[in-house]
Amino acid sequence: MADQGAAASDCRIEHISFHGWEAVRLSNGLVSLVAVPDVGGRIMAYNLGEYPYLWFDRNLAGKLFTAEENMGDGSIVAWKNYGGDKTWPAPQGWDSPDQWHGPPDPVLDTGRYTLEILDSPAAAAAIRMESLPDPRTGVQISRQVTLNAGGGNVRLHLEMTNVSDQVRSWGIWDIVQVDATSHDDSGQETYNEQAWLYIPTSPDSRFSRGFNVMFGEEDNPEWQPEVRPDLLGAQYLYQLGKIGIDSTAGWIAFVNQATDFVFCQCFTYFPGEEYPDGGASVECWTTGHGEPVGGLDFGKLNLFHMEAEILGPLRSMAPGETQSLDIDWYVARCPGPIVNVTDAGCANRRLKAESIDAGIRLTGVFGLFHLGSVQLVWLDGDERTVAAETLALVNPLNVLRVDCVRRPPSGAQVAQLLLCDAQGQPISQLDSCPTR
Repeated sequence: MADQGAAASDCRIEHISFHGWEAVRLSNGLVSLVAVPDVGGRIMAYNLGEYPYLWFDRNLAGKLFTAEENMGDGSIVAWKNYGGDKTWPAPQGWDSPDQWHGPPDPVLDTGRYTLEILDSPAAAAAIRMESLPDPRTGVQISRQVTLNAGGGNVRLHLEMTNVSDQVRSWGIWDIVQVDATSHDDSGQETYNEQAWLYIPTSPDSRFSRGFNVMFGEEDNPEWQPEVRPDLLGAQYLYQLGKIGIDSTAGWIAFVNQATDFVFCQCFTYFPGEEYPDGGASVECWTTGHGEPVGGLDFGKLNLFHMEAEILGPLRSMAPGETQSLDIDWYVARCPGPIVNVTDAGCANRRLKAESIDAGIRLTGVFGLFHLGSVQLVWLDGDERTVAAETLALVNPLNVLRVDCVRRPPSGAQVAQLLLCDAQGQPISQLDSCPTR
C-alpha cells in the first residue's frame, strides 16, 4: 500500500541566500521552508522533498526597494508582487479609513520585518518575523512559523497588535500564492489546468451558490460548485477572478493533479463572529485574462499562480490589544478532489466498508501528513478497541490506497484508520466507518 521511503530527522535552522535574498531555512529531512524577512516577512518556499508548492516572481529575485519605491504612485502597477505567503489586514478597499488601501503597501506588505530565532526542542524549529508599526492601519503584524519533525506540519501563529491610540477593527488575512505553472510541448511556461483548490461550502451559506463572486465574470468557468456534495473546486484556467466563501469546515486543499502533490491548510472557524467581505472565511484569487485592474493587464504578465486565502474574524482592538490566528499547513501526495482533511491526512475517497462473502471489503484513498504507520483498529459500540493490526507504513511522499478484505472480530461495529508515529504512538484518527 505504501512504503516508508523517507527518513525523518531533527529540525534545523540555517541562514542561507535564497535567489539573492538573505533568508532562513527550516528543514526536517522531509520538508523545507524558506522565509525572507526583508520582503514583507514572506515565506517564499515550502517544499515536500524537491516539489515546490509556492510561486514567486523570479523577475524580482534578490531585489529590494525603498519604501518610496515600494509605494510608487500607489497603483497596482507599482506593486512588487514577490509571491510566497504573507499576512495582510482585512478588509481591503479604498473607500474608507477602515479598509486597507493595498497593495502596494510599504510597511506590512513589502516592508522589512525583523527576524528572531526562537528557542525550541530538536523536534521543532521556530522563527518570528515582525513588521514595523504601520501608521495607516495602526497595526503591527507578527508571524511566528514553527516546523515540526516527523512530517510536513508547519504552524503559523499570526498576531496583529493595535499600536495606535484609538480603537481599530481589522481581521487577519493570510494569502498563499501557490504555483500553477506548467510547460507546453516546446518547453515554454504556461498555466497548469490541473491545479485545483478545493473548498468546502456551507449548507447554510448566505451565498446562493455557496460562494460570492468578488471580482471578474460571474460565469468564470474556474468556479465549479458541487464537484462533490458541498465542495467547491477552483480550477486554474488563467482567467482573472476572485471569490469569497463562507466556509465553516476549517480546511482548504490545493492539489496539482498532474502530480498528486497536495497542500492543505487547517484553521479554526469562529461561529457567530463577523467576517470581512460579507462573511468570507476563505477567498480564492486567480491571475490571468480579464479586464485590466488599475491599468494592469494580468493576462499579459504570464505569471501563473492562484491564491489560497484564509481570513480571521473582524475584531475590534483597543490600543495595545492583540488578536491572533493560527493556521496549520500540511503536505502529502493524494489525487484530487480532496473531500476531507484532518490533522492526520487528507482523503480523496473516504473509508468505506462493503459486505462481501469473505467478510467486508475496506476501501479508501488518502494522503498522510506524517511518517509512521496506519493501524486498522476495530471498535465496539462504546468506541473501545476490540482488535488492531498494522495496515501500512506511510509517509507523505506516497499515496495510501486502502483495498483489503477482513472479517471483523466479534463485537466490532466501527473500522478505524489510526495514524501512529514512527515509534508506534498514536497521533490522530485518519478516518472511520461503520462495519455494516
